[in-house]
Amino acid sequence: MTASIVSRKTTARGARGFTLLELMFTLTVAGILLGVGVPGFVDMLRNNRAAANINELSTAFSIARSEAIRRGANITVCRSTNGTTCGADWADGWIMFVDNAATEAAAPVLGTILRVWPEMPGDAAVATFANAVATSVPWVRFGPRGGARTAATMPLTLEVELAGCSGDEQRRLEVNTVGRASVTRAAC
Repeated sequence: MTASIVSRKTTARGARGFTLLELMFTLTVAGILLGVGVPGFVDMLRNNRAAANINELSTAFSIARSEAIRRGANITVCRSTNGTTCGADWADGWIMFVDNAATEAAAPVLGTILRVWPEMPGDAAVATFANAVATSVPWVRFGPRGGARTAATMPLTLEVELAGCSGDEQRRLEVNTVGRASVTRAAC
């Protein structure tokens, strides 16, 4: 009989819940883990968003180059906010179109729009450099043989940086004269 009384007491005692000390310890450990984990998670999200943004731009240039070779025509990628005309900033979006310019040295003449990209998410800023000099580069033209040309001197470098960038979260895209695009990481 005493065995059943003892087991009832332990069962009742085990079902009471947490003590205040156990609860405080658990909350402290959870707070420390969140304090360490959340900033790292935010950095990871920013890093991934910057990589996704630059990869979209790199993809646009690669598709334009391939399309220019396939069609045997000039294909241009230019910055665009409305998806129908060139202008604005690279972070606002860009379009790819058949370029009807009379010569390779002339400014682009909008032909058939082949593809439209929306603005970059994540409060992105894009800086452009032509041959390592900061400049505004509104378009990149790919010729029938795949070579690239801009209004400025080549190589063209675009740097994508998100708001709050830290460490090596910036991405750098370089397009050389033969039309090849390469992406690297850079410090903010």
